[in-house]
Amino acid sequence: MPFNTTALSNANRRLISDAVSKAKKWPDVQILAVVVAGAYIDERDLDVLQDRRGEVVKTYLRTLGISSKNIYVEPYTMTRGSVMTRPDGEPDIRQIEIELSPICKDGDCRWMCDDPRLAPKLEPYNPDPKPQ
Repeated sequence: MPFNTTALSNANRRLISDAVSKAKKWPDVQILAVVVAGAYIDERDLDVLQDRRGEVVKTYLRTLGISSKNIYVEPYTMTRGSVMTRPDGEPDIRQIEIELSPICKDGDCRWMCDDPRLAPKLEPYNPDPKPQ
């Protein structure tokens, strides 16, 4: 997300939707979504940004069919030391991270390990790759 904004771009929505679609292929499980709603130390109103970003993502995940009771939002303040730096020296900041996990019956998901219906993890999304 650009600094000091809370709106998801169409590309963000598409990426999240694709990930949820793949997770919905998991057999006989509910989906757990853990959302890390971050704000970079140089942004304004960090607490407000974290809360609003978390709510925007939570609302979108609900529209994709994930139950509210299975969505957890964790606020996170990013400092200069907690972000990667691009080759051009600019910080590579991802204010939102979403982890999708299966909620298995009896807490045991080992039976899913060899299931061919499961898709591999998606690669991290970088909306503004800088040419190298």
